[in-house]
Amino acid sequence: MKLYNILAIIFTACFILIACKKEETKITPVCDGSSPTYESFVQGLIASKCASCHDYSTYAKLSVVINNGQFKSQVLDNQTMPQGSNLSESELNKLQCWVDNNYPEN
Repeated sequence: MKLYNILAIIFTACFILIACKKEETKITPVCDGSSPTYESFVQGLIASKCASCHDYSTYAKLSVVINNGQFKSQVLDNQTMPQGSNLSESELNKLQCWVDNNYPEN
């Protein structure tokens, strides 16, 4: 088989794999009217979804990424966190309420 044919097969296979990749849809979080706080909701969610990679066991530790905008950007806007897991629409909506209410601690 000629090199050209081999390259054409490889290119076609790559194209098919890329074209068939499932497009992930992002949820647009909307506050559900709840009033979650760090202590009542966020702390437990972080313990179950984020603790394997991050130590946000206290509000003070989480406040660093709250204040620099990374929490909202990565969790709600880009939905790149938590890695290896997804938050449900309900969880995202509650987090949106928490953000809208200026991240109350308790």
